[in-house]
Amino acid sequence: MDRKIGLLGGGQLGQMLCEAANPLGINIIILDTEKSPAKQVNAKHPHIDGSFVDPEKIRELARQVDILTVEIEHVDTNVLEEIAEKGVEVTGSDGKKSVKKVEVQPSWRTLRMIQDKFLQKGHLAENGVPTAFSKALEATEEELQAFGSEYGFPYMLKARKDAYDGRGNYPIKSASEIKDALEVLNGRSLYAEKWASFKKELAVMVVKTSDDPQQHKKSTIAYPAVETVHEDSICKLVYVPARGISQDLQQKAQDIARAAVGSLWGKGVFGVELFLMDDDTLILNEIAVRLILPLIS
Repeated sequence: MDRKIGLLGGGQLGQMLCEAANPLGINIIILDTEKSPAKQVNAKHPHIDGSFVDPEKIRELARQVDILTVEIEHVDTNVLEEIAEKGVEVTGSDGKKSVKKVEVQPSWRTLRMIQDKFLQKGHLAENGVPTAFSKALEATEEELQAFGSEYGFPYMLKARKDAYDGRGNYPIKSASEIKDALEVLNGRSLYAEKWASFKKELAVMVVKTSDDPQQHKKSTIAYPAVETVHEDSICKLVYVPARGISQDLQQKAQDIARAAVGSLWGKGVFGVELFLMDDDTLILNEIAVRLILPLIS
């Protein structure tokens, strides 16, 4: 393959991408700190040292590649939009300057929406995907008390951005915990979410092969749902296949995951987290971006 891939982030996921790319002879240029894990398994290519959220470093990477992808969704989508829609200035071997547009996958639109978990939930609800009810808040004690009074305690108070592995979440079990929750999440944009009484967490990996968000039944492929077991909000065990899940529930999990990913823009591989509720219904918790190597040709 002649096209070069630029990867924002060189951690564990980037390392796995490079391990898969090396036997295929795919050229990946990584933007991350020196000697990051992905760079260590892909030392035959020159890379760029620096932060993968630094706009100038991202532009430097874009000048050298044909496709930009990400290890994690916490990136600067404004710069990615600029690169994809307007292009980045490059200097040719003859010294002349020109502008080159670089493909961004998954689309910067998808990355931006997934970054904000409240917007993500709203987008999914608009597309018929079942989720827990959520409401944006100005984060005052009065608002949080009102939410609990209307929708019940316990409920979850969540940061809209930069929240993962339990960080940015605070379960409010009673009105007496509201003040502590606001102190812990101080300074962050927040939303409240009704408590999801679930008995299992499931995950479905979905591949999206088309840029079009309207053709999900034709452009999405779902792997079987697995069961994930978390400890301190970190995934500790994965059961394949998921234990005690009927074929009907397995199919419903895949259908929900495909509908969710199919509503997004661009191509990509996505991890879809679902809750199996006490009444055997399924709701989507959140979507995580994964890597796109299988889609590049």
